[in-house]
Order: sequence, then structure tokens, then C-alpha cells
Amino acid sequence: MSKDIRSIFHEQGLKFTPQRKAVLKVLQDTHAYLSINKIHANVKEILPGTGLATVYRSLETLVDLELVVKVHLEDGCHSYTLAPEGHRHPIVCTDCSKVIEYTDCPIEDLSKKVSKDTGIPIQNHFLQLFGKCKECRA
Repeated sequence: MSKDIRSIFHEQGLKFTPQRKAVLKVLQDTHAYLSINKIHANVKEILPGTGLATVYRSLETLVDLELVVKVHLEDGCHSYTLAPEGHRHPIVCTDCSKVIEYTDCPIEDLSKKVSKDTGIPIQNHFLQLFGKCKECRA
């Protein structure tokens, strides 16, 4: 994350609370997609009194600020990781829930066409794909 995190919160009129800081630290230390329960367990090691609802709210704020990304899993649960640099699309393995980041964007041309056809400027998009990774197919 190139921009100072405190200034991102300040610009939005939000506090950079110890809980939000702990959630970011957990994600920064792991560099992986983590479930809410795993994040909560790791945050409790840093701030023992932190409840699950606080972690949920912290994650939603971090997602809204585009510091964290949320991936939807086939079982209806979510995993979270630090927002990667650049534009990426997650591919989730339907067997092991491993997430592979795909850097090519097949949606750009479609977004331009939709904007032209509808008169609505497309500001952003989210594409997530599901399939079996190489290891699970083996």
C-alpha cells in the first residue's frame, strides 16, 4: 500500500483504531486469503478482548476503503486479503478454496461497450471465477 494508511482514514473522517490496525497487521503478516475466523483468532493474539463483530466491522471498513479485498467462496463464506497492487481478478478453487490472482482483465472492453450502450459510465467492476486448481485436478 503506497499511500499512508492513517491519511486514508483521515480523509474519510474515520479513526484508525487499534482493532483496524490489528486486522491490517494480521493480513500484512500472512500475505494470504484468510477466513473471518482465522483473522479473528490472530487479532485476539494482538488484542485479546476483540470480538468477532468488531473484526467484521473492521474488515467491511477496510474493504470500503479498498485496503482489503473480499473473495466469495462457494460455501457462502468469505476470505480476505490485502488489496493487491494493480487490477486483478480472483479465481477460487472449488475444492480447496485456494485463490489465484489473474492479472489480465477481460472486462475492460465490455465495460466500455456497456457504458456506450447504456450511457452509464462504468466506474468499477468485480469478476470472480471458480474452478479446480492444478493440485486438486491431479
